[in-house]
Amino acid sequence: MGEHVVVLSHAGAEPLSPAQSACITEHARLEVVVRHATPDASEAAHLLRHATVVATTPSVAPRLDDELLGRLPRLHSLVLHAGDAEHLALGASARRRLTLTTLPDPASGAVAEHALGLLLSLATRSHLANDRSRGRVDASTSLQGVELCGSTLGVLGVGRVGLHLARIATGIGMRVVGADPHPTARRTAEHVGIEMTSTDEVLHRARALAICASAASPSTPILDLAGLGALQPGALLVNVGRPDLVDTDAVVAALRLRHLRGYAVDGTPFDRLEHADLMAEGRIVQTGHSASWRDEVLARGAEQLARAIVAAVRQDPAARAEADGEEQVA
Repeated sequence: MGEHVVVLSHAGAEPLSPAQSACITEHARLEVVVRHATPDASEAAHLLRHATVVATTPSVAPRLDDELLGRLPRLHSLVLHAGDAEHLALGASARRRLTLTTLPDPASGAVAEHALGLLLSLATRSHLANDRSRGRVDASTSLQGVELCGSTLGVLGVGRVGLHLARIATGIGMRVVGADPHPTARRTAEHVGIEMTSTDEVLHRARALAICASAASPSTPILDLAGLGALQPGALLVNVGRPDLVDTDAVVAALRLRHLRGYAVDGTPFDRLEHADLMAEGRIVQTGHSASWRDEVLARGAEQLARAIVAAVRQDPAARAEADGEEQVA
């Protein structure tokens, strides 16, 4: 029995073009399974029973604990359609046995552009102007905004997204100051001319703050009530990291106290009934994880996914390096 690739995705085979699927089937049997939720252990054991390679998105990735892996003796590789594996649940045996490949981030530019777009929406209140012109909010709703040129943007997390955002924000005349716990990220940012300092200093200086960090403990947001309190009155806040990087209850309090002028997040942490007042005022914008949903990103991601799957099937170190996203689990 040869190589057998199972693709788990809510979009089925849609991310792969016919040519890309044909390229994979030159090397292995290809089975595509449409999933809208993570399979439980029994489902996963059945779906993946013949698999040597599993390609999946984080939202439907099975929990590969030691018990499940023991029922999948042929599995040797996992390809994750994402730029990192920080949310992936892997048991000790999986970390020893499997080779994990992530994709070389096709979306950082798009996410940075999305962050700037959200910031511009909060500053110009263009989203509210659209709602008012369509009769969705009261005609007396104020559309008064603020200028961003000449103000300071603080960036928490100057990895690929944060670095790109810093570059394009300077293009509209903003001063940028950043903070990041990782020495390599700090050195890279300083090398391209971004002023780096402490998180506390960023909070005190920023008129607008962008959360571009990629990881934090779910129980410990990097921006809590105290951090929000350190921001200048009337500050704007954008979060394109994860919603749980910011204390949502603290944001609501800061918005209702008018300490925070507006909050935009690429997620859906707010309830349209519970937070209807803030939404009607245009002080909350939430975009439902759409930051990377761009034609170019999808095309790049599909090409990277196909290359990574073929490299995993071939178990060729040179081909894996060419796929440009290998991460050995061990």
